[in-house]
Amino acid sequence: MNILLVHQNFVDPKHAGGTRHFELMSSWARQGHEATMITGTVDYLTGKKIEGTRGVVTEQQLDNIRVLRAYTLPALHTSFNHRLVAFFSFMLSSVFAGLRSGPFDVVIGTSPPIFQLVSAWLIAVFKRKPFVLEVRDLWPDFAIDIGVLKSRMLIRLSRGLESFMYARASHIVVNSPAFRDYLLAKGIAEPRISVVPNGVDPDMFHPESQGETLRNDLGLADKFIVTYAAALGMANDISTILRAAARLRDDASVHFLLVGDGKEADNLRAEAKLLRLTNVTFAGPYPKDRMNEVLAASDACLAEAGQPATAAKTRRPPGPQPERQFRRSGA
Repeated sequence: MNILLVHQNFVDPKHAGGTRHFELMSSWARQGHEATMITGTVDYLTGKKIEGTRGVVTEQQLDNIRVLRAYTLPALHTSFNHRLVAFFSFMLSSVFAGLRSGPFDVVIGTSPPIFQLVSAWLIAVFKRKPFVLEVRDLWPDFAIDIGVLKSRMLIRLSRGLESFMYARASHIVVNSPAFRDYLLAKGIAEPRISVVPNGVDPDMFHPESQGETLRNDLGLADKFIVTYAAALGMANDISTILRAAARLRDDASVHFLLVGDGKEADNLRAEAKLLRLTNVTFAGPYPKDRMNEVLAASDACLAEAGQPATAAKTRRPPGPQPERQFRRSGA
């Protein structure tokens, strides 16, 4: 089977970000399928152009995956309107890439952003092939919830586009059982929905590792490290972590490590400077193949799901103080 997947923010293990689609496509290729990815020319976390890309479409080979990089306006880390223009630029160029890239048996679109679903659907229509829709987050709901999408007209149009895409998908894949419930409440038949959760390769991790090299490199060898490793965006509410760090500024044993990048990174650094936080380190993004070091060096990890974070290991901070548990506000 020849599979085409359209995802503007595709990431491989040598770069920072989620590698769900790299793992899926590598698995398909190992099973004997032809796997082609249409993706953008701008790194979603840093907003910088990806090296080696030029023109409307650049073809690359990544292990056993054929990668077509379609031109994307480098404006992801500017204003909301500029981000929309960047999404639309990829939507148009990815259709061009898909129509010129050969025959396919199925076309998969993934959201967010929702605009690339239009690309995948149009390619499927023109090639007369099934269109599979993957939902990794509820868009436009999260954009509305965090106040980015405020215009009633845009909200109405976005919800109309969402319903349009659901109605035209041959099948819908979600990564959370809660998303399946959301779709069922919208009247979508259960046989049309499959849940494929995110996973992890346990062979990446070594339980005996304490991440000593990374701890020493960061100058945090003797600290109780509380790590957040994900995007630094508006939806992630990282200011909550900075406020927690401010409350613990007098406890020299606890240090907060922020691993990642995003649109709010500069603002967050400025906020940390304003709060005079010496117990916070912005480590920048780490590629997937180094995240085992980051987690091994961490004593506790924070998640943005609005639930209490749980300790990554049972090691206690130095001194007599008890282990702490940090709660994030919902994002």
